[in-house]
Amino acid sequence: MVAIWKSSARSGALLCAVVLGSSVLGACGSESGADQASESSSAEPSTTESPTDSPTESPSDTAPAEPATDPANGLPVCADVWVDGLDLPKDYTACSEDGTAVKPEKKMCGFGSPMIIHADRFYALRGNRVNDVGDTATSEQFQSALAACQA
Repeated sequence: MVAIWKSSARSGALLCAVVLGSSVLGACGSESGADQASESSSAEPSTTESPTDSPTESPSDTAPAEPATDPANGLPVCADVWVDGLDLPKDYTACSEDGTAVKPEKKMCGFGSPMIIHADRFYALRGNRVNDVGDTATSEQFQSALAACQA
């Protein structure tokens, strides 16, 4: 094995990846086998209760609720859409503020999708995380993201 390692750095890296990969897989296999062995070796039924009636949490349970819709124009309410850390809906086109439609500013990115900007404070790509930077004109984070987008 030492000779293989010294033959080239590429071979050594490959060998290391194979060894690490098989170690991880080996650990998974032995863990499963140990569980099976302990299950088959116990002759008595288990006295440990498992919670079957407790609710389980699925990804849809933790997903944010849909933004409220303004009955005046059918658009989502801006304050519900533009929240730092939430995802901008993939189909976002505009939002409503006090019954008035508010269209976003768009900056085209080099990959064909626009960066959406709201109230000179928030920005996001559709379907991605909303960022609240306070003021897009002075935010280094926004300027950096815009430069990367337009590259």
